[in-house]
Amino acid sequence: MFKLFRQRWILWLYMLLTVSIIATFVKPLQFEHTTAGIIVGTIITTVGAVLIAALPAYLIAGVMAGIVRLPNWLQSITAVSVYILAGMPSIILGVIGFLLFVNALGFGWSILSAMLTLILLLYPTLVTAFSQILRPFNQRYGMAAKSFDVGPLEFLFRLSPAYQKGKILDALILGWATSLGDTAAVMLTCGALTAFPESIMDSIRLINFHIFLLAMDIPGGMPEARSLSLLLIIFLLFLFLVPRLAHRYLSED
Repeated sequence: MFKLFRQRWILWLYMLLTVSIIATFVKPLQFEHTTAGIIVGTIITTVGAVLIAALPAYLIAGVMAGIVRLPNWLQSITAVSVYILAGMPSIILGVIGFLLFVNALGFGWSILSAMLTLILLLYPTLVTAFSQILRPFNQRYGMAAKSFDVGPLEFLFRLSPAYQKGKILDALILGWATSLGDTAAVMLTCGALTAFPESIMDSIRLINFHIFLLAMDIPGGMPEARSLSLLLIIFLLFLFLVPRLAHRYLSED
């Protein structure tokens, strides 16, 4: 009983903190410097990065969960690479993206460079989220699947998604929220143009980088930075709540 009471108090304190943070941004909204190109470029870059990173991350998660078997040395290298990327500061990933994608490969400041940099950022997050979904599923149904001659790839890409659709969608949403919230990884690769992008080789300004510039470099830009921050927080809450409400509604039907 005491444990349940304590958990409720922690939940209420967390909600109070969240509301207090949001309340600090509630003032008249201003959007003088924000263009449609920034919003569209942000959506294209972040959604594209999540979708491209999802497939290799899901496959590696299958290795981490024991569904796909690799030689021990290769499996160890895979696990170490995930841990190294997970612990690497995002600004270092931004430097890697600048040196590799912008300079060495010649993509310049573009949607493509920012997208590839975000893939490096999202890879460990998605691998960890997917492996936490797949490991219990494998422990519960893995032996039964083998008895019916279901191969590891069929188990990974057909059976698991059929029963874990909601959880996989949650992992993708987590990856999208991560890409929307990280500035340091993309500020060296995306560029700073606010025009509407016409191809993936165009320079753009992502909305998180735009908020940083408004707050630090543009005279009088702090009110607009506050307004965009409020809308981004509300959007992330919306992104978190809507799938759960939809899942609960569909489950009741």
